[in-house]
Amino acid sequence: MESDMNIPREEAMYISRVCWYKFKKMAKLALYTPFVVCLASGTLENDTFLSFLGQDNYYYKAFAKACEAAEKYTDDDDAKYAIRDLQRNATKEFQIQDSFLQEWDADIGTKCTLNPVTLKFTEFLKATASGKIEGVSAEKFETEFERTKLPAYIFGAMIPCIRLYANLGKELLMFLQGNPTHQYRIIIRNYASESLEELAKKNEKLLDKLSITLTTHELSIIEKLYQKAMEIEVGFLLGQPLDQKCVIPISREHNLDEERLVIFFKFDSTCSVVDSSAILAEMTIVSAQKSDDNQPKNQPENESENQPENQPENQPENQPENQPENQPENQVVRLLSEVVKSTWDDICKDYTDEYEQCINTLLLTHEKAEKLDYERLCIALEQLSDFEKRANTRVSESGVLRGLRLDEIKRVGELMVLQDGCKNFFQSIIKNEQLNADIHALSCCWCSDLIRSAFSSDGLDVVNVHANDFIFEENLSTGVIVKKVEGPFDKVQIFSEVLNNYNNDKKNLTVHIGGTMNDMLCLLQADIGILINPGPNLVRVGNHFGISFIPLHRGIIEKQKTYAKKDSTSWNKLSGVLYTVSSWAEIHMFIQGSIYTD
Repeated sequence: MESDMNIPREEAMYISRVCWYKFKKMAKLALYTPFVVCLASGTLENDTFLSFLGQDNYYYKAFAKACEAAEKYTDDDDAKYAIRDLQRNATKEFQIQDSFLQEWDADIGTKCTLNPVTLKFTEFLKATASGKIEGVSAEKFETEFERTKLPAYIFGAMIPCIRLYANLGKELLMFLQGNPTHQYRIIIRNYASESLEELAKKNEKLLDKLSITLTTHELSIIEKLYQKAMEIEVGFLLGQPLDQKCVIPISREHNLDEERLVIFFKFDSTCSVVDSSAILAEMTIVSAQKSDDNQPKNQPENESENQPENQPENQPENQPENQPENQPENQVVRLLSEVVKSTWDDICKDYTDEYEQCINTLLLTHEKAEKLDYERLCIALEQLSDFEKRANTRVSESGVLRGLRLDEIKRVGELMVLQDGCKNFFQSIIKNEQLNADIHALSCCWCSDLIRSAFSSDGLDVVNVHANDFIFEENLSTGVIVKKVEGPFDKVQIFSEVLNNYNNDKKNLTVHIGGTMNDMLCLLQADIGILINPGPNLVRVGNHFGISFIPLHRGIIEKQKTYAKKDSTSWNKLSGVLYTVSSWAEIHMFIQGSIYTD
């Protein structure tokens, strides 16, 4: 699971904030659990809700014992007082939950048995409080001094639970607006209350105090405990027994014999960490430098007998691109490395400047639409398509891509770093035998071999790649791009062709995962269009043409309301709604369910 470490400098000194910034995306996955989706939509069955609340008693006992251990081992009187105060506040929160529970079923406390997913958390907290911590030797806590560090570890394991629910409450509060009859409004408001937020902050403040003397290694142990506790708590919500239909995960209701899931995705930056054009540019610069290094240096003027035949004596030792035809065959004709760098700088600057100008012109020449106007959007995107074609022609004619070795491109592709969770998601799709799925990469990347190599291992070679190609002669690129996918219209045409090539024996459910303007038409044509951290230009243009951008978890909860009434749901293309996420893990939870293997 990826971390989000854009932490303000003033907060980086506090371990509680570091942990939250690292693992808050993990906490967000709670919104993609069927239990929370049904709870937020107000469709959760009463028995399931009561069973969930009935686990609070086991949680409270585990928290109380952990606090007792923390108070016992700390040698700071102020910390002891703070721990007792936190116990009192935690007791008040539990009493609020318990009173709500009693209104529904006074005997639920005696009826409810310990849930296996609850047991996992209580055992984890118990083990931490007794010094049984993964990766830490039991002998570490034999001395009284080392035992004084246990309270910090205990709070590192307890805090994620409180912080998760405090933030969950804030997210769910919006679903109470305009719905005064929501049957779970009291519990949601309690999670979103200032008192629970204050309890979370006090726990975090105490963790910072208890950790102030810890070493860097010991702080890393707290991070691991925090992460494990967050995983367990998300797993707790995911593991709640649910005897009702839910709109997620998509794979749960998938009919293997009647349906087909077709996933399209953009490669550059959506899947890869670094854009492929930047990688290929760097390869050309490195290749040019190697070419320079292999050239003869400081050849004496009087050694004309060593001069290649018919080469002028004053010819520069590093011959530029337009050198005479009688250049020796064994010397690769390459631009000087400094010329290559300069050329790339010019290409990048021109692209950035003209792209911004293209977007601004596009918005100025078309009126703002109140709802999706797909036809006018297509007309507007013709300007973008023409711009992308001119940019590719400029790259191809510059010659900067000449001389790249195919084997090196494949090797670099195999070493490409993908976005966290991307590879795991596709592997889970491929391995799921109860899912009839196809995967297609739609990319404007100049070299499809680079993408295929990135997916050549770990069972991902079944990914279908639609991209541009280089022309190679004897393993070396000529610099010419075979243009197949240059802009939004090429992408949507391939999208349609893929679907048209399927037999009509199954119903297709299409998902497109993208992030740039070139994905816009495919995102709208797909039944479910998902954007990972969409850029400002895409949102600006989308809003201009009547497109709504909604966080995926909110869209799911709204769908669940309809699903509960009609016992069926539908995701429709050209709805004018695109869904946003911040990580591949959210998409994984949406389509497959748990991202955890245990």
